[in-house]
Amino acid sequence: MFMSLEQTNTSPSSKPHHILIVDDDNTIRESMVRYLENFHKTTVPISIHSVSDAPEAYELIQKNTYDLVISDINLPHEDGFKVLQAVRRASENTRIALITAYRVEDYIRLAKETGIYNIIAKTAPFNFDELSNVVNNLLHPETAFGLAPYFSESESFQEFTIENSQQIMEVFNTLRAFFEASKVKSLDTLSTALIEALTNAVYHAAKNPDGTLKYRKGQEIKSLEPHEKVSVYYGKDTERVGVCIVDQGGRITAEEILFWLDRNISGAGLLDSHGRGVYLMHTLVDRLIININPQKRTEIIVLDYFSPEYSSNKPLYINQL
Repeated sequence: MFMSLEQTNTSPSSKPHHILIVDDDNTIRESMVRYLENFHKTTVPISIHSVSDAPEAYELIQKNTYDLVISDINLPHEDGFKVLQAVRRASENTRIALITAYRVEDYIRLAKETGIYNIIAKTAPFNFDELSNVVNNLLHPETAFGLAPYFSESESFQEFTIENSQQIMEVFNTLRAFFEASKVKSLDTLSTALIEALTNAVYHAAKNPDGTLKYRKGQEIKSLEPHEKVSVYYGKDTERVGVCIVDQGGRITAEEILFWLDRNISGAGLLDSHGRGVYLMHTLVDRLIININPQKRTEIIVLDYFSPEYSSNKPLYINQL
């Protein structure tokens, strides 16, 4: 099935982005197309093809070049990983993502082996705003950074700068009080994830010239160097609370994140002294988004919904420039 869009809020001279959606669930597939046609906010027109199985997808891949392909994992005749590998062979510049109704954790190893950094979870109800964010983040990776894309435009955010190790707990206590006042679903769970994120940003981002960690976790740091300071932003709207933790290192890679997720999900990393932080955050919060600008900036974005509807299946969202 072919559907196209030239949205009224876009410039007619803009070259459209071409998207292919592959999913055998007709309701989900057609709903995704309709939402992107009618409600997706973008400055660039989009043109959408949608098909229900791998053979149809292969036929279109041979005929067309796509900017983005989103494929269900469980398809008739072939799985989505193989479809996206075929997309990569046809065009290495095409952005790719998977979507599934099953546990995302069950596919982390395959994601690591195939270099797929985004897996969308089918939730009930389906989170179409989140789909729109993923599409924008994949087509325009620079838009993934910061809290603003994940909240209404009218929201304002509070900001802290961590300049020494003592301020880690000061910021943490402020965030915990904010969560408590916001009546989050699980104050202790969210707090555990945030202290992990804060300490990792301070102690793991700064490295020596030989690549070793400059600081030991728990070490007293009286004054971080200007390029080691960590920025923290937080806020809420009617649906969620959010925290963005930014270090200026940009030294972790998407491949490393998938490596540590896989080790901890499989149990192989049970005794590791390093690498459990990202797994804990992924497990404890509704949405973990990791944005990487190599050698410049790493962002850990935590979103937690007031409603429990989006807590059961955790997607994978890694954006790397």
